Amino acid sequence: MKKFPAIFAAFALGLLSFGAQAANSLTFQGVTFASRAIDADTLEFSILNATHATGNWAGASFLKGFEIKELGSFEVTGATIVSGPAGFVTDVAHGGVNGSSLGCSSNGNTKGACFSSGAPLALTDSLVWRIDFTANGALSLTAPHIKVQFLDNVGDKKKMGDLLSMTLPVTAVPEPETYAMLLAGLGLMGFIARRRRAA
Repeated sequence: MKKFPAIFAAFALGLLSFGAQAANSLTFQGVTFASRAIDADTLEFSILNATHATGNWAGASFLKGFEIKELGSFEVTGATIVSGPAGFVTDVAHGGVNGSSLGCSSNGNTKGACFSSGAPLALTDSLVWRIDFTANGALSLTAPHIKVQFLDNVGDKKKMGDLLSMTLPVTAVPEPETYAMLLAGLGLMGFIARRRRAA
């Protein structure tokens, strides 16, 4: 009987690692960028807390475009926004944003996709897109490289501050079901301990 609490503790720890989703997250100048693979070719991309940006993004009010690249060694041939803020169009031919002009204007394909809005999008603290990608080979959504173009005024001709240009590091995000199973395991451990004391 003494072995049961230790067994249940090990079981609960195993559930934590089993229920963890692969996700990516990075906070830069007060803004959090996150991504997670929904399936083999669908990525969820989030920009969070953007209205509270700091550093050279302080006062940012609009998003003109963003780029997602380094999705494996194959060239991205297409990308479709499934859901998210409206108004963004995809450009795979140019592939990226740069610091000297707005929108998708990098020279040549960067093995990724660029998304830009004709009218800059007003920032909120929760912008989330789901994007389906196609490529000429298998995609890898585990470590996307991100660039963004923020503006402080809707009529600006150049981005403000950094482009970001960083790869989002992998983090582990437990699923809600994991917490429920962990609590059930802890409750069972408590029940067994109480019965032992009563005996």
